[in-house]
Amino acid sequence: MSSARVALLHLAAGVAAGVTAGVYTNFSARIMPRLARVPAPTGIATMQQFNRVALQAPFMSAFFGGALASAAAVGAVVLAKERTWLHWAGALGAACYLCGWALTIVYNVPRNGQLDAVQATDPAAAAVWERYLREWTPANTVRA
Repeated sequence: MSSARVALLHLAAGVAAGVTAGVYTNFSARIMPRLARVPAPTGIATMQQFNRVALQAPFMSAFFGGALASAAAVGAVVLAKERTWLHWAGALGAACYLCGWALTIVYNVPRNGQLDAVQATDPAAAAVWERYLREWTPANTVRA
């Protein structure tokens, strides 16, 4: 693969990763602290709605597109005959995105599913919400 194509892969992966990281950072820095301060039923219902919206095309395109572009960027550098430090730096960034992507799949998504399974107004849901805030937000910060 030509150096120009590798650079385009890195650019695509970087843009998708930047969009995704921006969303995650906004949640950890602004949204989750605010949701933690509202009554549990309100926080739960709001987060359930956020999670449903996230499953739509705009975010999913960046999330999965970033993973595909990152995997291709890493593969292109590994298979390249000539590599510069910029190629390796791009591959490292792409690999970091893939680690965050994997964290999302194995850690955050199951917690989203647990939260989605509760009725926001059920008194028992408050305990699920407290655990969600305690577990989901730090993992979200790491993946950001």
